[in-house]
Amino acid sequence: MASRKPKVKSINRQSVRHPSHSHPLRVFKAKEDDENVCSGCELELIGQAFKCTKSECDYLLHKSCFDLPGETHHKSHQDHPLTLLLSPPNDESVYTCNACDQYGSGFVYHCSNCKYNLHVGCASLPEAIEREDHEHPLILLYSTPSKGREDTIFTCSTCEDTIPEDLWVYYCKDCDYGTYVNSCAAYEDQESNGEEEEEEDEEEDEGEASSPASRIKSLMKAQDEMAAMKLEARIMNDARNAALDLWDQPKRRYYW
Repeated sequence: MASRKPKVKSINRQSVRHPSHSHPLRVFKAKEDDENVCSGCELELIGQAFKCTKSECDYLLHKSCFDLPGETHHKSHQDHPLTLLLSPPNDESVYTCNACDQYGSGFVYHCSNCKYNLHVGCASLPEAIEREDHEHPLILLYSTPSKGREDTIFTCSTCEDTIPEDLWVYYCKDCDYGTYVNSCAAYEDQESNGEEEEEEDEEEDEGEASSPASRIKSLMKAQDEMAAMKLEARIMNDARNAALDLWDQPKRRYYW
């Protein structure tokens, strides 16, 4: 259930306004080869979208991100509604998603009472997915099955890494089989890739959303890129601080 959408203002037949951006936006069809990224959810952008009318500005939004409700009630956080913020809360440059524990710097669903954050991509993840290598559907859980059991840890059935108990997982109870909510959830048989890509192309031409597997893969890719950017920024900052420390050290004088 959702309510309240951010107000959007029509400029003319060719352009519209969105509160996340200072310039008008126009309808745009993004192609896979262009490698566009949505400025809202930070995921790969293919298909119907909105693009800034200014040629020097690369601001892009999925149509679905353009239409996101300003408030939503999510099953993972039933005590309070989540409010859509168009940038990280508290004037920070990034936030950490409570679903997947990865960084984000774009739109976020936020609870100010609980400091709870969700990527808008995580907030729209399907409640069940299928993997080609598992006979049962995997159900989305908002914590691992081992939560609250001190003698038990939960490991990803795909990569065998330990998953913190408060993170979301896709899980099959019958087989005790579960995966990370993003990086290990999607699996596509290589032999069927061609058929699936054709189906996705048809969906995009019709303005429909891409497959759950594709959305999860895009989420994983975006989160990996964000982590790499944050690491690079930290390395550059450490190097700059080291250079400043060296400069501030007293210079040794030599006498002959």
